[in-house]
Amino acid sequence: MDSKEDFIKEMEKVSKDLQYIEKGLEKNGKMLKRQLKPIPSISQRILQWVLNMFGTVYVLIERNVEYPDDDFILGMDIDEDLQTMSRKKLCRYMDAVLPQKGFFDIQSTSKIRLGCQLLRNYKRLEKDVQNKKSK
Repeated sequence: MDSKEDFIKEMEKVSKDLQYIEKGLEKNGKMLKRQLKPIPSISQRILQWVLNMFGTVYVLIERNVEYPDDDFILGMDIDEDLQTMSRKKLCRYMDAVLPQKGFFDIQSTSKIRLGCQLLRNYKRLEKDVQNKKSK
């Protein structure tokens, strides 16, 4: 390396090579993660397919159902804009506020589980705020 410019060019080449290697490792990591994911049994795949079919039928039927008393659910006031949203719009809203999209596509039990976790987190925050106020 005769000059500073040659050194800089060499370092840029090394940097590009490292970026290329990093991308390759990232792809390999994702591929490995998919490969290590357990494959569901045939019976689980059949059950999943049946659930998806019933879910699709449910969604198609549910589009025509009206919910006149959705302003107050299980002791909780529901905002007016949420009362008038369709199932799909409600799911899009969840996609907008959650860290990852795909709320519409997950099974209802997973949605309930997520709701429980969100409520638990809210209650924990509420408790933390009360503890800080009392100090």
